[in-house]
Formats: sequence, C-alpha cells, structure tokens
Amino acid sequence: MLFLRLTPTLPNTFINVASPIVDIPYRIFFLATFIGLIPAAYVTVKAGIALGELQSVGDLYDFKSIATLFIIGVVSVTPTLMSKTK
Repeated sequence: MLFLRLTPTLPNTFINVASPIVDIPYRIFFLATFIGLIPAAYVTVKAGIALGELQSVGDLYDFKSIATLFIIGVVSVTPTLMSKTK
C-alpha cells in the first residue's frame, strides 16, 4: 500500500476506490496514505518555493534539499523493509 502511494503513476482516486474492494484494513490504508503522501507534498511545496526564489538552475540542488528527500525516502521504505525481515 505504501509503494502505491509513493508511485506517481497511479492516480490516488484509483487507490482510494480499489482499497476496500481488495480488503485493505483501514489502519494500513490510513498509515500508508499519511506516510506515502508526505514526499509528494514536500516536493510540490519545495518546487513552488524554489520557483519563486529561482536565480539559477544550481539553486535547485542544495545539500539540505537532497538530504531531506533522502531521509523521507528512507523513512517511507523502512516499514516495508522491516516486514520483509520478519
């Protein structure tokens, strides 16, 4: 479920409608939606701020932005990796 939310190619409406059909528990649906939409929201907000303050293309790629995206990615994938080790 988390990977479905992180995948930008699947529309959220499809995931919302299909989840009860395939019996996804509400708790998993809620947590995956909550965690899975954070990266997309962060990137969207960051892109809007960057476009407003853009002076050159190099301004888009700073260490803080890349580190934050990396941390969000690791946190998003951690529950799946932990479940595979059990």
